[in-house]
Amino acid sequence: MRFDEMLLTAQRRQQKLQESLYLTMSLENKCQFESAGEETLRLAAEAEKFAVLTRELARCTGNPRAKELVDAIIEENVPVTAEFTPEGWFKLCFPAMLPRKEGGKVDYIRGILCPAMKRFSASSNDPRREFNDSVIIFRHVYDYQRPERLFRDHDNIEINAVVDILTLHLLRSDSPMRLTHHYCSAKGMADGTEVYIVERKDFVRFLLALDAGEIGAPEIRSDP
Repeated sequence: MRFDEMLLTAQRRQQKLQESLYLTMSLENKCQFESAGEETLRLAAEAEKFAVLTRELARCTGNPRAKELVDAIIEENVPVTAEFTPEGWFKLCFPAMLPRKEGGKVDYIRGILCPAMKRFSASSNDPRREFNDSVIIFRHVYDYQRPERLFRDHDNIEINAVVDILTLHLLRSDSPMRLTHHYCSAKGMADGTEVYIVERKDFVRFLLALDAGEIGAPEIRSDP
């Protein structure tokens, strides 16, 4: 797509984003909170599409440092953290829910996670460590004020995108015989997504640590 065509597409995306934002505000002002909550999901989807497009727009300017600069903007505004815990487990934290992508598109997730994992591999003291027989845990943390009807299923498209990227850096194989998936959710002070990789032999110890609040965002078991 040519640069001028991308600009026109971005303009159309912006209009859809603005329309969804205005509709959400209108529904909230009319005290139609359930409908407003549902519209925020469409608003989030439109925002993600717009973000993906504008990243590509910046990279099409001809600036040889465009990708590097865009990655720096992502790092500043979507601070993903990746680290090994003292127990030797891998921990990845997103400061929001994993974005849902309609139609199987996961560019937004890749755009965030790929630069974060490259930084992790470059800075880690053990960047080539590989988990051989392991469990990957996806933990959705929801703001305790969020209505439970807005809690989400764990989406296979999002999860597969994350697993594919982590496999390149940390997993010997993502085959079912080598990697088991576990999903859980909790209420916390803010929305977030945590991804862990632990050796299968450590899985029970990990669950006990999670339940005891020794790892991960603190869980709110009843509203403050």
